[in-house]
Amino acid sequence: MILLIGNGCTDLEENLPSELTVDQFGRSETAINSFIGEAYTIMAGDGGWGSHNGLWSIHEVSSDEVVIPQRGQDWFDGGMWLRMHRHTYTMDDGAISRAWGLLFRGVYTSNRLIFTLETIVEEGGLTQTEADTFIGELRAVRAFYYFWLLDTFGNVPIIEDFETAPESPPNNPDFAQGRQELFDFIESELLDVANLVTDDVASSYGRFNKFGVHALLGKLYMNAEVYTGTPRWQDAIDQFDIVINSGEYSLAGSYFENFAIENAGSPENIFVIPYDEVFLSGFNLNQMTLHYGQQFEFNLQQQPWNGYASTQSFYESFEDGDARKQGFLEGPRFDPGGDPILDTDLLGVPADTDPALVLTPEINELEPNACRQCGVRFAKFEIANGESPDKSNDFPLLRYSDVLLSKAEAQWRLGTGNPLLVVNDIRERSNAEPLDALTAENLLAERGRELYLEMWRRQDLIRFDAQNGGATAFNDPWDFKDISDSHFNVFPIPRNSLQAGSNLNQNPGY
Repeated sequence: MILLIGNGCTDLEENLPSELTVDQFGRSETAINSFIGEAYTIMAGDGGWGSHNGLWSIHEVSSDEVVIPQRGQDWFDGGMWLRMHRHTYTMDDGAISRAWGLLFRGVYTSNRLIFTLETIVEEGGLTQTEADTFIGELRAVRAFYYFWLLDTFGNVPIIEDFETAPESPPNNPDFAQGRQELFDFIESELLDVANLVTDDVASSYGRFNKFGVHALLGKLYMNAEVYTGTPRWQDAIDQFDIVINSGEYSLAGSYFENFAIENAGSPENIFVIPYDEVFLSGFNLNQMTLHYGQQFEFNLQQQPWNGYASTQSFYESFEDGDARKQGFLEGPRFDPGGDPILDTDLLGVPADTDPALVLTPEINELEPNACRQCGVRFAKFEIANGESPDKSNDFPLLRYSDVLLSKAEAQWRLGTGNPLLVVNDIRERSNAEPLDALTAENLLAERGRELYLEMWRRQDLIRFDAQNGGATAFNDPWDFKDISDSHFNVFPIPRNSLQAGSNLNQNPGY
């Protein structure tokens, strides 16, 4: 495993074995920074953010943003992605199991590193004061993994002991009570470490600092009514104000500055995964979304998989003048020399009669024979000419634009402040026409347009569902999906985890 943290720099050092202890390479601040980096690199691991068949996939494909049609023999995958989009997923779906495993690997690794640092303190290698900053940061990382466990699975065991296996302790047999306990734990941890972690933004890129902790607390409070039944809108505003009033962050001049290949300088980056095609791989969006023939459009090193596409309704929610719509690829495709790209290898079609590749917003059907060119593809994250399957664009986990939109939503719900002005400032950045007023429908739609592919859409749809504010939300019908039951608002605990930990209680409805 690559250890990425060192003096806040995104240039990564040598590959180091994941089982190194601090004793093996010293106890300097730089060495310990590298040591705790293992807790972060899991986010970029198999099934993590921006990679296929795990946490990011189940959040995106179960939303109204993304669909993976079955294109004949391609992408059936046992029907898993059809079930994901239709909200008929089961505890046997492998992507759900991978999401569970990834998040608990993060918890387990954080606990192990905390245990190691506490042992060093006991042995006199570090003072408690010296260790507190590092341990506080690791507790923030662990709370981040638990935040996504709370959102994704609802009611899971709280594990703070390194020697306890993730499947061993039970979760609460009462789902609502267990979810409240997990919410309280995350809140307590983040409040406790907010003044332990650094407030030096320049030296903490790609890791939790004070403002990342407050932004995450704000996101927790934004969804408090979903998680606990009690809204916490003012608490969310208070946390976001700490980030806003710090003066450390601002809107980028251009929307796509946030998603450029070299986007480490974006003033909106609060907490990111600093992906690198060599040193921290795993961001595979190009492979997942682009049509096979688009290998020639971008001179890609490998052929893409022709999978993930936007639903037609989501794509058409953008005004034509909205610059953010340029993050989709539609229409005829051409190679760098200007020649049309052909949709080659169509069954039964000779090579000299292959049709030109034209990506259409319309998708003829979800299964079993969606056309190969149906569905616009995602290019929100800049694609480099000659790119490898692994992108080097940093992935924003917490972004300043989201902080502003979230605060505006909380103010709108409370009837305070001037949230319309904030929303229109963000729209103006992308040349979108100003809104005359805020409604549940246009607030949810605006969050979708600003934050698509950043893994917030499912959460937003569920939050607006709970408010019953007239917006199309998570349990409502959309492209290729009927009305779904509210128990699908959390995913099932995977069968293999239930079998491994017989004390676990399955979520209601599964």
